[in-house]
Amino acid sequence: RGAGGQEGDMLSLIFASAAALSPQPACMATRPVDRSHAVCCELNEISETSRVTRGLVSSLTALVNTISGGEPPSAPRRREQDSLDAGDVLAGLRTDFEENEYLWSGRITAELYDEDCTFTDPTLSFAGLSTFERNLANLDPWIERFVPPTARSVELKSLRLVDDGAAVEAEWRMLGDLALPWRPRLDLGGRTRYTLGGEGGRISSYDEAWAITPSEALWMLVRPYRGDGGEG
Repeated sequence: RGAGGQEGDMLSLIFASAAALSPQPACMATRPVDRSHAVCCELNEISETSRVTRGLVSSLTALVNTISGGEPPSAPRRREQDSLDAGDVLAGLRTDFEENEYLWSGRITAELYDEDCTFTDPTLSFAGLSTFERNLANLDPWIERFVPPTARSVELKSLRLVDDGAAVEAEWRMLGDLALPWRPRLDLGGRTRYTLGGEGGRISSYDEAWAITPSEALWMLVRPYRGDGGEG
């Protein structure tokens, strides 16, 4: 895990990159981000994200892992149950959202996921539950320092089985005030689809889409939040 100075250097790099990437994001050029979270753009998936943004996030993730150290564990994981039904997965995901606030904390219930699960959001895609856990663990000390539990929240708007029980879909919102001098706020809504095609009925594919573009999300981090319904 990185020392304090390394964390600050990394965040400075993220913010500088955000400003260079999008001085005026396309969606925000016509209308501001709606604080009531009506979607101003269609939900954004990885296929709609520029190569520059995806390359930046991939490089930053690799740098975080290099600074923080640690490799995915090589020993086989001990499973508590041989198989799960759709109700088990639904209940586990509800706990991860409502009690663990995993979108911020990174505390997922690994039992729900296949070892070879593919994880995709609008900026990054990779395979492997252990890799996902490593990425979350390496980011955790930075999140805890700059977005502590008292300054963040996760709202689960809906969670339901779809496609005759072959998948789960969640709609959510995550909100956080960053402990930085200009006091930016990240206010992000999205939808995650969990496909239940893995061993023992576990999640084989995790697909996250956002209500704003990645450039808009990055732009929020470099702008002060005034607290009067808009950013600076």
